[in-house]
Amino acid sequence: MMVHLGVPDAAYVQPLLYGATPAFQVLTDVPANLARVFRERIPPFHEAGCALLSPIDYARYGGDYRILPGVCVASSTRSGTIEMFVKQDVRTIRTVAVDVRYTSEIVLSKIILAEKYSDLPGERHEVQFVPMMAELDAMLRKADAALVVNPHPRSKTSPSLFSLDLVEEWNDLTDLPYVHGMWVGREESERELFLPQVASLSRGGVQHLADIAGQLARKYLLSPQEAMEYLSPFTYTLGKEEEESLTEFIRYAYYHGILPDAPDLNFFDLTFPSTPSLN
Repeated sequence: MMVHLGVPDAAYVQPLLYGATPAFQVLTDVPANLARVFRERIPPFHEAGCALLSPIDYARYGGDYRILPGVCVASSTRSGTIEMFVKQDVRTIRTVAVDVRYTSEIVLSKIILAEKYSDLPGERHEVQFVPMMAELDAMLRKADAALVVNPHPRSKTSPSLFSLDLVEEWNDLTDLPYVHGMWVGREESERELFLPQVASLSRGGVQHLADIAGQLARKYLLSPQEAMEYLSPFTYTLGKEEEESLTEFIRYAYYHGILPDAPDLNFFDLTFPSTPSLN
């Protein structure tokens, strides 16, 4: 049986795919389009498969989806993956330039600005989000701040602008890691036949981070140390804190009017006795 896996175009997902056999066909796309293709069952997702979706892309259709327990991508410390750059001399952020391909990161920025950087009572205002191509200088010519998502490792440069690392900001707000994505499938029973193999594949890659860092170093022209430093903030276990973080993210999104309701986290039950091999 061919199993289709959809993942965002981000280097930090590689530990979840390490050692994939020909039984897995991997589709890589930007998060917004990946969520649409999976939701609308556009080929190859008219067949068996699951996708690594962001928290907001799960929450918007939570009644139709189930989460693979035990596996996710999360981080708690600064990685440069989700950053908000602010113009010099700006005291009140009224406009933020954003790349609309990264929906959950936009929602995260709305939550952080509303919860941590809102005006004093009586001076509240609605922050305007301006869709733009992801080019920092152009974004800051059009807005007070720019939300920049860096899905791939890059050589470190000295920052010339004030920036907020939104993963750090989320951790400061909630004392929880930020979940970048988790494996999501539909509740049809046949999907449970291959999900244990997806979980095993995902957990196995964490044992080979040095090999994965070497691959990333060659691909992105980094030193092995830089590539390993890129991977080091990320964790790949969906545990109690990560589940709590997902619930908090959904609750904040509902509270701020981004979601019409706050769906529960619904998980696949993988406790049945045996599963067929994909090899």
